[in-house]
Amino acid sequence: MNKKKLMVSVSIILLAIFVVFFFWRIPYLLITLLIVLAFIKAKLSPIRREIFMFVLIGFIGAGAESVLMFGGPWSYATPELINFPIWLPFLWGLAGVTGITLYQGISEN
Repeated sequence: MNKKKLMVSVSIILLAIFVVFFFWRIPYLLITLLIVLAFIKAKLSPIRREIFMFVLIGFIGAGAESVLMFGGPWSYATPELINFPIWLPFLWGLAGVTGITLYQGISEN
């Protein structure tokens, strides 16, 4: 178990929850804060091809969620881009790279 990676992951997750909770009504500020969190996470605990993974997971996560939302299971208070808020791909990207780091922290000896 890699305690540094675990601490970085849990801290980024908690901070992401905090910034989304307080800034979801200010989308461009929220996007900036999510990018800053991703940058901090990358500096503290980098993974291979982090930018590529951030973009890929952000695109796939938001795209899949958009397709699911067309079926009507849920909706967002401020849909701005194909049924979802413009900041959602950035949250998906951050969640993806943080999830990879969390997995590494748990699985490494």
